[in-house]
Amino acid sequence: MAEPIPATVPPSKLPMQEPAAPGSVKVPGDVRALPALPTLPAVPLLALRLSRLRFAMPMIIASAVLGILVNEVAYKNTVDALRVGSSLTEARIAAAGVLQLLTDAETGQRGYLLTDRAEYLSPLDAAKLEVPHMRATVSSFLEASGPDGHAASLRMAEDIQETLAEIERTVGLVRAGDRKAALQIIEAGQGRARMNDMRSIFNTSLLEAAGRQQASRASIDDSLWTNRIAVATLTLLGAIALSFYVRHLRLHDLERADRQRDLEGQVANRTAELRQLAGYLLTAREDEKAHLARELHDELGGLLTAAKLDMARMRRLAAADPVMLERLAQVNKRLSEGIALKRRIVEDLRPSCLDTLGLTASLSNLCADVAERLGISIHAALDEVSLSADEQLALYRLVQEALTNVSKYARASQVQVYLKAEPNGVRVGIEDNGAGFDTSLLKAATHGIAGMRFRIERLDGTLSVESQPGKGTRLVALLPRSAKPGSEEQTRMHT
Repeated sequence: MAEPIPATVPPSKLPMQEPAAPGSVKVPGDVRALPALPTLPAVPLLALRLSRLRFAMPMIIASAVLGILVNEVAYKNTVDALRVGSSLTEARIAAAGVLQLLTDAETGQRGYLLTDRAEYLSPLDAAKLEVPHMRATVSSFLEASGPDGHAASLRMAEDIQETLAEIERTVGLVRAGDRKAALQIIEAGQGRARMNDMRSIFNTSLLEAAGRQQASRASIDDSLWTNRIAVATLTLLGAIALSFYVRHLRLHDLERADRQRDLEGQVANRTAELRQLAGYLLTAREDEKAHLARELHDELGGLLTAAKLDMARMRRLAAADPVMLERLAQVNKRLSEGIALKRRIVEDLRPSCLDTLGLTASLSNLCADVAERLGISIHAALDEVSLSADEQLALYRLVQEALTNVSKYARASQVQVYLKAEPNGVRVGIEDNGAGFDTSLLKAATHGIAGMRFRIERLDGTLSVESQPGKGTRLVALLPRSAKPGSEEQTRMHT
């Protein structure tokens, strides 16, 4: 009996791992050393720690909110100062307008007193129309200045009212013909005193307001400078915090990439180990088949041949008994059938013609046997090729499995098998006109094509499968000339 195939590869037969080169990452169970990850540029320890803090992002948000608040405060101060300045400018223009109108009215009063010409009274009419509006503007500004401004506003209103009343009274006296009384009122100088009082009010109040406006302008400048500094500082801090955050994300991505490479390395190593194990099991299986074929050929073949010789002796002894001769003939026929069955089983287990006749003759015999058994036409175009024993066995098993699939599923009437020697390697193809199938619906549980592909790919070859429902199937395998020999002896050495 042959030795049982081990379920796993003994540790002593696994490929020895070379020590990892300096600057590489060694993964457990790896047969190759992975290249080391690139080192990060040196960053300050404090910055690295800050970038990993949980409140780094809230700090960035708080800085942005603080910057917005500072900007809003500066904006409000600026708007308030501009509003005060605008109202002061309007008050100044209105005050100057009031004084100008009252002065023009007094001048017109004197002109009328001297000439009795009515056109000199037009400034008085203009003052009556425009002074109330201008006085309201000045009063609003003075009222907003506080208690002193309120008192100044009342004095201004009283002075304006008395001045206009005095001018009208003087004009009335002139019209009544009492020019002397009118001159006495003018010479009394009360109008001049009221004008000086108004000028004093305007100068005092407006100068104070101008001082406040100057202070507001200084405040605006300070706010703008503070805002500029705050915005620049917060922008710089935000940029630094954002750079730390981006660096943290980059570190996280690099760590994740490191873990991903580690996992990919482990997967690649496990895949390589499984491929080696599958190759070992395939080689062990073929070895078992060869051993079993030799046992059947030698032991069972010897027993059946000895039985046939004994049957020949018994037939000579029983020559006088027809019944016994008939039974012996039936037994001899069964022995011949057993020998033929043994020969077919031996050839299926390990085609002996591969070792004696080569791949071309073996494939020719295989095609002839399948064509005879299935009753279909198999056209074989086979070139003589030079391949290693392992490559010959792989191509033979490929054609054998493909013809088995044809007999089971294809329901084909014609099959073409070709073996061609090409400049870049050896090409083998099997084509049929059978039912075909959808290659996208291949199930993972169907190992026929997967087994063919593994046999070819372990020798650095390629296998393509082309098929459509109702249009047959085409399998093409290519073994490159640069393929590794992969002989049984080398496989045993690797396992």
